[in-house]
Amino acid sequence: MRNIKQGLEAISVGMQSQVPTETLQAFGASIADLQLKEFGKNSQEGMLFPSTVVINEEGKEVSIVDKYRGKKVLVSFVRGSWCPFCTVEIAHLISYYEELQEKGIEVIVVSPMQIEALKQWKDEMQMPFTVIQDRSLRLSKALGIDFELQDFVQPHYEALGLDLKVINHTDIAELALPAVYIVDENGIIIFRYMDVNYSERLDLQEVMIKF
Repeated sequence: MRNIKQGLEAISVGMQSQVPTETLQAFGASIADLQLKEFGKNSQEGMLFPSTVVINEEGKEVSIVDKYRGKKVLVSFVRGSWCPFCTVEIAHLISYYEELQEKGIEVIVVSPMQIEALKQWKDEMQMPFTVIQDRSLRLSKALGIDFELQDFVQPHYEALGLDLKVINHTDIAELALPAVYIVDENGIIIFRYMDVNYSERLDLQEVMIKF
């Protein structure tokens, strides 16, 4: 999916007719609350990407920086297969994957979902890149892009069948902001995108121009 904005807009329009009004209002209030907070202070361009361990597809702990040292890496943080906006982003990444490879950029998708569920999602969408589990959002916390879902919005997620504590095997309902980092061969962050609004995602055309 090259036109990510069109795909995201289609999901937003569909939600207007499929999701209860009070739930949409709660989602909007959640985003507005997050806009008052500061995220990513310790993960700006020019800083080192954290060496915090994550879980790879073999179920082993690895550090993205250590494993991919000597290569450029695009690291995309998504919520999971239950998020339709994330699915649009994944399709967008797939459409640009070959071009990113030609520019020497590896692609990694990170989610707090259990690794087996992530691998199933990878198979369903035929993702050509690596998926990684951010267990207990340790890497997201190191980057400063994590947040606890507000009490007033949690029941609305659960009413939609989304219990984040169950999905992510965590003690609290927490998520990471939609974010994309590009890390250079030495582990330095050379590009960062993040947005508290889950319906907004990076258009990779902007990245292709830069690199």
